[in-house]
Amino acid sequence: MSSPSASSSDVRTFRLPALAYLVVLFLVFCTVPLAFAGESAGSPVGPRALLILFPILVAGFIARTRTVVGGDGVSVRALLGTRHLPWREIRGLSVTESTVYLVCRDGAVRLPCVRISDLAAVSKASGGRLPEVVEATPKFAPSRRRR
Repeated sequence: MSSPSASSSDVRTFRLPALAYLVVLFLVFCTVPLAFAGESAGSPVGPRALLILFPILVAGFIARTRTVVGGDGVSVRALLGTRHLPWREIRGLSVTESTVYLVCRDGAVRLPCVRISDLAAVSKASGGRLPEVVEATPKFAPSRRRR
């Protein structure tokens, strides 16, 4: 028969924030002087120019790393690969300190970019396949004003 499926609006993508690209900008400003400083006139580009690859790899990591939770399963995407886990292989979630893992038949898979505060969104996007988690309510620090 038919299994519960989530509509395309229930697909949830967890990624690194766009502000993470500021790290790439900082790395470019730090590596360019190191990569091209002290080169002789005969060879304008030396082996230190490979330092430029480091900010490019960091930008690729930020662009690719994500977790997509939808009706057909969970897709975990890293810098060098993608793994799709259908719901029939998933047993649940596990939280260790601040890291969220997806527990499968053959072990656990870390969910990149998913925080503990995102567990309610993960369970909602699962379409009822994961237990419902109550939405986290923010707790604000008490006011330090004198009364």
